[in-house]
Amino acid sequence: MINFELRNMPDFFFGRGMERKCGELIREFGGSRVLLHHSGEAFVLPLIESLKGYIEEAGLSWVELGGVVPNPRLSKIYEGIKLGKKEKIDCVLAVGGGSVIDSAKGIAMGCAYDGDVWDFYSQKAVPQKMLVLGVISTFAGTGSESSRASVVTNDETQLKRSADDFDLMRPDFAILNPELTQSIPPFQTASGAADIFSHLCENYFSSTDEIYLSRQLLTAGMKTVLKNAPLAVSEPENYAARSALMMTAPLAVNGIMRLGLIGDWACHLIEHEMSTEWDIPHGAGLAVITPFWMEYVYKRNIKLFARFAVEAFNCEYDFDDPELTAKEGIRKVRAFFRSLGLPSGIREFAGDVSCDTLKKLAGRVPYEVIENRRVIGGTFRLEEKDVYEIYRMAL
Repeated sequence: MINFELRNMPDFFFGRGMERKCGELIREFGGSRVLLHHSGEAFVLPLIESLKGYIEEAGLSWVELGGVVPNPRLSKIYEGIKLGKKEKIDCVLAVGGGSVIDSAKGIAMGCAYDGDVWDFYSQKAVPQKMLVLGVISTFAGTGSESSRASVVTNDETQLKRSADDFDLMRPDFAILNPELTQSIPPFQTASGAADIFSHLCENYFSSTDEIYLSRQLLTAGMKTVLKNAPLAVSEPENYAARSALMMTAPLAVNGIMRLGLIGDWACHLIEHEMSTEWDIPHGAGLAVITPFWMEYVYKRNIKLFARFAVEAFNCEYDFDDPELTAKEGIRKVRAFFRSLGLPSGIREFAGDVSCDTLKKLAGRVPYEVIENRRVIGGTFRLEEKDVYEIYRMAL
């Protein structure tokens, strides 16, 4: 187990009706002029109107900015920063899923910064301060309500980049009412579940030794998703299933389930270029790429993948040929995503795709230079040619 710090966890407020506390929570954390940030979708507008009342009841004022789209855009963050500075806001309240929350993080950083907020996403600067940030989550998936990261697409360059590993970026509080997720369409619910499962896998496939506790927590998280995602998709008003997913999502990424380990995270970097290119839900892209990434790398540590099959899916361990167990686990992952109605290949949402397009995507991935190699992946190092091959397999 490596050294670690676990800091600045948001305050969670879980359960039915908890959104009514938003005004008093904003005031408790020092906010007074609030930017209500949301997608503007029809299902969220009644909630926004209620929130305005709760904010006013607490003696606070608000301004509003909707229009956040999946795979949030830098241009919307610029719009929010301009509005926020004009209105002298001191708090951003994100009402929505990961895209809204990531956009709100950008606004909260940018309003407290004299330079270009893209500096944080291009790793040119580190945020030193941030406005009060609250979240009312309407979606279980990204875990952004508890993470120290924000992923944004630059409209002009079409680069999707993450400002991450900044403790300052964790929201001050997060309100989690599972009832607010019940109006999410089945495909979006499934995409969120795939995102949660992928986060858990990214950390499970670690080369860090002696992480028994974390592996058990990650396995518990995966089993929770495997049990409850099908229920949430088929029974939208199943409060217990929605609750399980909504609480697993932040724990999967905020550090609690990955104590003392370094995960891989190549799948996320590979998928980011897919959702930028084809504007698909992040979780749907992960449902495609994760099994193909597994197929590409599993021979580098067959025993780890075999253990995954046993621990996550209760596969029987083949002591004579552990590779068969490893391959069965990968098959189970693909079958699980497919059972939720998610795609299993790029052509299902992109149609015909040229090799040149795949090479372009592989070239855009943000590689690190390690030992004179441009690579991604904390456990299984991948170069550009490997990423291209995974895209090609995933067609």
